[in-house]
This record gives sequence, structure tokens and C-alpha cells, in this order.
Amino acid sequence: MFLLTVDDVKNYLIDNATKLISTAVVIVVCLLLVLIAKIITKKFISKNQGKRKHAITMAKLILSVIKYVVYILMVVILLGVWGIDVTPLLAGAGIVALGISLGAQKIIGDLVSGLFIVFENSFDVDDVVEINGFKGTVQEISLRTTRIVNWKNEVRIISNGNITDITNFSKAPSIGSVDISIAYHEKIDKVIKLLEEKLPLLKEQFPQIIEGPNVVGVSNLGASSVDIKINVKTNTEEHYGVERGIKKFVKDLFDEEGIEIPFNQLVIHNANDNK
Repeated sequence: MFLLTVDDVKNYLIDNATKLISTAVVIVVCLLLVLIAKIITKKFISKNQGKRKHAITMAKLILSVIKYVVYILMVVILLGVWGIDVTPLLAGAGIVALGISLGAQKIIGDLVSGLFIVFENSFDVDDVVEINGFKGTVQEISLRTTRIVNWKNEVRIISNGNITDITNFSKAPSIGSVDISIAYHEKIDKVIKLLEEKLPLLKEQFPQIIEGPNVVGVSNLGASSVDIKINVKTNTEEHYGVERGIKKFVKDLFDEEGIEIPFNQLVIHNANDNK
């Protein structure tokens, strides 16, 4: 049984003091470099939040690259400090074999895909996207993965190499659409004129409205109602609240003006009534 004595530890520390000090210095310097990069990136993001989304995405990607490079260099330098020759490791057949292995191919594929996503501006941090059937807001784009959170606060991390179908909802304004039903005995032209006069008041309540709300016209003749369609253009992904606001506004307006909003009714005719 091999037991270390105090003298053994003492002798080891004395014999390897230079290597241990060098190791500590290398680790501290590398961690400081990463920390400085994080601080600079954080300040840049804070300064440009809500202004330059693509620049923020690029900054986060560059930070990811710096971290990878620094940590890889740290390992290489530490191997050299402890007398391990890294030249054969870097230039030999072992690295080539590793590069063509399945695992390395997957990693390289993720890295390349991440670069294409950023440089082609497919989407940025804070964009609302749907990737491979999962819709949410992009939290982070790194070299290997993309992190998305949906409205339920569920987080999905997707390998960049697995990203195939992308729908970006943040590239253009959103269109909201609401169908309002009125009774058949109501005067359609009168109702449309009333809506056209009153709906612009919603812009004061919803500053996210870019255009409208506009009355498109009659969209459907239902079993018990005439449907009138209203469209509105809003900032990206902000049309849901505006749609709800339009419905409430129209309900209150129709109540004030005495315009009937029909509901499903069942009329039963008794055959004996005709006798």
C-alpha cells in the first residue's frame, strides 16, 4: 500500500514549485481574460439594448468564440508547462482521426451552422422565432447551440446543426385580425361607418399600433349573423393584446349604440301550431 508522507508532499511541492506557480498564473490570466470579455460584452449589450439587435447577437457570439479559444489555449499551455509535448498532438494523425470522427463532425457542423445563422442574420437575440416546431424568444445564440424560451417560460436548447425549419416573426410588423358579428336586421353601412369613426381612438390606448384598426368589410354571412372583419398592424408579436382590446372596445361601443351582437339560438316549431 502506497502512502504519502508529509515529506513526500513537501518535496513534491519544492521540486515542482515553478510548474505549480506557472499553472496558477496561466489559469488566473485566462479566467481574467474571459471575465474582462464578459464585462465588455455586458456593457455593450446594456448600451445597445433594444437598438442594435444584430450587433448584440454578434457580441455574444464573439464572446463565445473568445471563451473557446482561451480555454483551448489554456489547456495547451498547461500541457507545455508540465513537459508534455503538444506538437505531435496538434499535428499528428491523432488529431486528424479525431476531426473525422462522428462526434467531431457533429461539433464542427454545429459551429459552422452557428456562424451561418449569425452572419446570414437568420435571427437575432430577442427575436420571436419558430424553430423545428418550437416557438419562443431567442435568449442566446452560441457557436454550438441556440436557446429559446416560450410564453410558458419553457426553455429549449437546440443544436445549431439541427436547426432546419425557421420562421422569424420579428422581421416584419404583425397583423391582427378580428371578426365582429352583428344581427341581420342591423344596418351594415351604419355599423361600418360607426366603427371607422371610433376605432382610431384605440391608438391612444395601444401605442404599439402602427396602422389601423381598419374595417375591411363583410367577411362572412353566418347562420345568425353578419361578420365584419377588422385588421390592425402592430409592432412585432404585439397584436394579441390589441386584438383583445378591439373586441372589448367594440362590445362596449355596441352596447352604447344599441347594436345587437347575436348569439346562437334554437327555435322550435310545434307541428300542432299549424292545425
